[in-house]
Amino acid sequence: MHDTPRQAHETDVLVIGGGPVGLVSSLLLSDLGIAHVVVERRDGTSRLPKAHYLNSRSMEILDSVGMAEEIYEAGASQAGGLAWYTTLAPEGEMVMRQDGFGSGALSHAYARDSAHISGNLPQKHLEPRLRRAAEKKNPGNVRFQHEVISLTHDTDGVTAAVRSAEGESEIRARYALAADGGRTVAAAAGITMSGLPPLGRAVALHFAADLSHALRKDDDSWIRLINRVTDDGTMLEVALVAMGPTNWDRHCEEWVLNVIGPADDASTAADIDHATAITTIREVLGLPELDVEMLGSGGWTIESVLADRYRTGPVFLVGDAAHRFPPTGGLGLNTGIADAHNLAWKLTAVLQDAAADALLDSYERERRPVAVRNIEWAMLSALNHLTTTQAAWGIVAGAPPAQNLATFQAVMADGPDGATRRARLRELLYTLRPEWQHHDIELGHSYEDGATLADGTPAKERDPLGLGHAPGARPGDRAPHAWFEHNGTRTTTHRLIEPGRFLLLTGRNGTAWPTAARRAKLGIAAHVVGSDLVCDRDWHALCEISDTGAILIRPDGHVAMRAVDDTEAEALLDGAIAAAHGHAI
Repeated sequence: MHDTPRQAHETDVLVIGGGPVGLVSSLLLSDLGIAHVVVERRDGTSRLPKAHYLNSRSMEILDSVGMAEEIYEAGASQAGGLAWYTTLAPEGEMVMRQDGFGSGALSHAYARDSAHISGNLPQKHLEPRLRRAAEKKNPGNVRFQHEVISLTHDTDGVTAAVRSAEGESEIRARYALAADGGRTVAAAAGITMSGLPPLGRAVALHFAADLSHALRKDDDSWIRLINRVTDDGTMLEVALVAMGPTNWDRHCEEWVLNVIGPADDASTAADIDHATAITTIREVLGLPELDVEMLGSGGWTIESVLADRYRTGPVFLVGDAAHRFPPTGGLGLNTGIADAHNLAWKLTAVLQDAAADALLDSYERERRPVAVRNIEWAMLSALNHLTTTQAAWGIVAGAPPAQNLATFQAVMADGPDGATRRARLRELLYTLRPEWQHHDIELGHSYEDGATLADGTPAKERDPLGLGHAPGARPGDRAPHAWFEHNGTRTTTHRLIEPGRFLLLTGRNGTAWPTAARRAKLGIAAHVVGSDLVCDRDWHALCEISDTGAILIRPDGHVAMRAVDDTEAEALLDGAIAAAHGHAI
């Protein structure tokens, strides 16, 4: 007797991984009307806080799937900065504070460039919200405790064998998105990861405690960095991160203490027992009597690795499956969300026969260079942080412990020498600001080789420190933010973009463009700035077009075409549409 062949569940897209990037992919695909299934091997969402920072670009994307307001309401109500402490003990001091992530003096520039301030919501609280929304939009097809045990592909799609409590089943899909954190799919698909040796190991101690008495009215920092010299004369820096879930100031109920050590350091093991963890927390914070409730711990390798390819046939890598880099700057999750945003509309266009398969090759050409730059940035920030912090305090590696301890204490001493040392300390710590003020790294990436129609203009010179962002509308750029009045409603550039649709914004006298858009029969949403849209800025100057010019914006918010005027409007628009759909022009 022969076993009856398993009936495969057929769908358009299989999303492997139910973490934040996989769930955002699901939300995007649902809004685009694409049939898909999400499978996740875990029995639930993250139990640890993990990543918490969501930059302005990610919040724009999350707003497009209806999640931004819920995230703002659940997380920190305003952006926060960083503060340096010697200890939280009564004799300790807060030696410096900096604005970060769009807070304080940075808020004007961030508000100028996006309608969305940074978000701060740990994965422990983000993932359940994303999961509920994904399940609501795609009922029965977001499947936890479903593990992919094999994945094969051919010219027509992928076949996944999936194991669950009900047994084994099979899913057949046109395409697969690997959002599994690099656990299985990349290797199974023959894609290798390349990078530098690990920088170290980190353990995150998640705990509940009342630290309000020790934080000296410091209510607007998301991260507190504690520096001290250990008994062996080495510099110790740990990061204390506020994790809510109700308060985000010094009255925060939950915290994570990140302790970094060498790559082979057993003290950074993820399975540290609670008693040892509590002792570590009390010792590092300088609060031996602190009432601590351990909530969990986790460890990770501080590494910078990148997939050699983002695609093999119908299989695509997104998020940590494609790239992993140090947490400095909080770029990891944010890069993954933008990966999903870039790929979802392209898959939709191909599945709906509106685009050639070649469009999907532009995913790697556009997103991999962004990951390369972000890896470089995060690794440089990590190395700079480690070396600069030690130098700022005057600590010399290998010096006698007594010397380093005396040097550390001299920084906090009274008198003119102590004042000078503190001034130099702050001057050096100030150089670390690109790590948390990297506005242009978050918003300024442009797709030089992708699904756009080049206009022959040179790219703008970017701030090498990544601080100042100069918005533009050159093809490949993220479309510049502006506020508009439209039919009595206030809206923004990126809120005008509808799922899967291109947006054409013309100058006030660009009457030829709407006609060309109607002729294209692509369902392009066309608006005349200065007529049906009233802009709060000089839109023509911002985009560097005349009053008869136009820009065409892709569904992911990046510029596909810029025309200075309406000369040959139809030909330009046709060429841009072809380029943005993977057709040769």
